[in-house]
Amino acid sequence: MSEQNVEITREAFEAWGRGDREAWVAMFDEESELYSLRAQLEGHPYRGHDGLRRFLADLDEHWDYVRFGVREIRDAGEQVVALVDFKARGSASGVELDSPVALVVAVRGGKIMYGRFYSNPDEALAAAGLPK
Repeated sequence: MSEQNVEITREAFEAWGRGDREAWVAMFDEESELYSLRAQLEGHPYRGHDGLRRFLADLDEHWDYVRFGVREIRDAGEQVVALVDFKARGSASGVELDSPVALVVAVRGGKIMYGRFYSNPDEALAAAGLPK
């Protein structure tokens, strides 16, 4: 099951990378929760498919582009940790970001149920019980 969870996570990043937003949303369960860094600051996740579409709209509002370069996806038993390079350009500022981040994902029944971004990849690994 863990290998399947890694593959589902990889497929979600591939859908993102090719710009297939509906395929990306479809990788998530209707009851899923996504905690972007912004959502964590504001104290609420994006919930379900409508929430994920709101997440995409929020990104469009603030960024010219957002890309994730997957460096590694690690199996953590019940969870998966994706270590990625976050690349984006602010739409108002034009500032370019290129920063390592991580995403902890939980998959159930072939769908992503939970995702939480970490600005510090070591914290994500620790949260999933993995070594640095």
